[in-house]
Amino acid sequence: MKSLLFLALFSVSSFAFAEVNSWECGNFEGAKILAEDGTELGKLGPKWETESIYNESSEYSSTWSSESIFNEHSDYGNSYSDQSAFNDSASSPPVIISEEGEEIGKLSVGPSWDNKRYDPYDIKYTCDWD
Repeated sequence: MKSLLFLALFSVSSFAFAEVNSWECGNFEGAKILAEDGTELGKLGPKWETESIYNESSEYSSTWSSESIFNEHSDYGNSYSDQSAFNDSASSPPVIISEEGEEIGKLSVGPSWDNKRYDPYDIKYTCDWD
């Protein structure tokens, strides 16, 4: 009985939200963030990098730029657009593209069952890019 319970819990946890592990930060560093419409939304990486979404001086981290996921009034940063990183039910959130041109996953706060969606804040704090 205990082994069935363990198996059930293990199976459910394997479908959980894509959690970022510190050893994966190298995969994210320098990765481009692209909206479905092709708009470049910056890069993932330490806050001192010019195009990083975590660089407070970058247009990609601003609350006023139309090309920032942190602008609550843009299609990429509000809570209701299908292209927003902060709409947990968005059908087309921004895509994370590695420096090699491979899709890593989606930049999104949800839904929790989708293990190919990575929360921008989870990346920021796990990779110590704040």
